[in-house]
Amino acid sequence: MPPAFHAMVVSLITGLFFFALLAVLFRVLLQWRNTDPRAPLAVAADLGALWSAVIGTVLIAGAVITGFAIWAPSAAINSPVMRNKFLTMTLLLVTYLIFIGIRWYVGPALWRSRVLSGFYALVAIAGFHWSMVTNSIGGDIAGIPSGYETIVRLSGVETRFTYYLPTWTLVTIAVLSIAMLVLAYTSAGRKEPAEDADTAAGR
Repeated sequence: MPPAFHAMVVSLITGLFFFALLAVLFRVLLQWRNTDPRAPLAVAADLGALWSAVIGTVLIAGAVITGFAIWAPSAAINSPVMRNKFLTMTLLLVTYLIFIGIRWYVGPALWRSRVLSGFYALVAIAGFHWSMVTNSIGGDIAGIPSGYETIVRLSGVETRFTYYLPTWTLVTIAVLSIAMLVLAYTSAGRKEPAEDADTAAGR
């Protein structure tokens, strides 16, 4: 299969994820401006981000199929760069599944909480980052590096060698994970004043 097919699918996926990111950031801006959640722009940004992410995530399967049509599976096993590309693609997929899962589970109520919507936006940024890293590694393999590897190296990761994370990065991830669990626990245990009043009245 000509490499152009893989490049076309990847470019389409990247465009969809970039649109999803822009839509989320625009929706967050509308939220901070206290725009009515039912306003046409707010609804369009919310649904546009969701469905762009859904379509892009589904098309990742097409990127994998067209990619393995160019490079044999044995190359992904024996090449550190190809293993890195497969790993970052997996992180990309997981991140956008989390992104879609949050919106699907919470629904439009997501935009009632600035903390949750902020986290939602961070997930979108992380997903697009992994999309760029994956594309950058692919461009490096094709001999046309994008330069995005320079940004990745700031986290202590060298994409040309076996993927690993420095100790400080692992510690940061652990701290953030614990912080998110604490935030989720305290938010779940917090009651609204109206709910407390109803409980006190025996309703």
